[in-house]
Amino acid sequence: MKIAHISDLHLNTEYKTINNKKTYSALEYIIDSGFDHLIISGDITENGDKNSYELARKIFRKFNLLNNEKLTLVIGNHDIFGGVNYAKDIIDFPKRCRKTNYDDKIKEFESYFPETLKNTFQPSKDFMFPFSKEFDSFVLIGINTIAKYTFLKNPFASNGAISKTELQNIEEILNLKAFENKDKFIIGHHHFSKQVEHNIEGSMWKKIERQTMKLRDKKKIIKLFSKYNVKAVFHGHMHESNEYYRKGIRFMNAGGSVLGYENELKINYVKITPNKIELNIKSIPYTTKRLKSYTLSQKSKSKNHCCLPIFV
Repeated sequence: MKIAHISDLHLNTEYKTINNKKTYSALEYIIDSGFDHLIISGDITENGDKNSYELARKIFRKFNLLNNEKLTLVIGNHDIFGGVNYAKDIIDFPKRCRKTNYDDKIKEFESYFPETLKNTFQPSKDFMFPFSKEFDSFVLIGINTIAKYTFLKNPFASNGAISKTELQNIEEILNLKAFENKDKFIIGHHHFSKQVEHNIEGSMWKKIERQTMKLRDKKKIIKLFSKYNVKAVFHGHMHESNEYYRKGIRFMNAGGSVLGYENELKINYVKITPNKIELNIKSIPYTTKRLKSYTLSQKSKSKNHCCLPIFV
């Protein structure tokens, strides 16, 4: 099976519409080059707002991706808390995070992409995460790695954590008898790397944020994955495309798909065959030759928006 893996689309109808063009270009290439399944590992939107979610649905529908057999999505920190887009946001952002209802945002994320969750197993009765999708020889397990906001432990709303309840639900999936002889792959947003790059282009805010993008209790989580012989973990969050190993588990980061590279796009292609995983990080030039611009319909616009340029 040929899996395409991208991440961190940061779709937005107001602040960073260049991301919309890049996403369209990446998906166009993926469709044209052929794939069996697409994984997008979080930060589908920049600010987790209605217009951006509707834009994401339009783009996925455009490429016939709103299908459980074609697409798997997990949530990112921007899909819950949003991000900083203007200088004034640095002051306002903590207040916005405190007002964000964490549980409601997870349910909102699920409500926009229900087609991707058909025929999945979900131990939790309240939330979509974790969930599992069964294929012939392997299982994809989607998890939520987004930490709740606290001023001391998660001041920029970009740190990661997996709750005790979710860990128990993840183990329930990993321990299922039906999956005993299948390869298990985890999909989350946060990285498991020991090191975080310090040399990053962008604003001072981005440099500060990069130091608070860590997943808590990584060793404990990796130990659980190792116990059940998880073969690989797909993630994003770092805005880079690379791979690394920890405790014999392969970690594949596709964060550089849309953000992180100015004039090119990075797409991870993973070929899964019995007892073998092949990763090919494909670099393609960013192009907008075939893009068509249009505006959101009046029905889908919020009261605070005029006609905003969208590319789909």
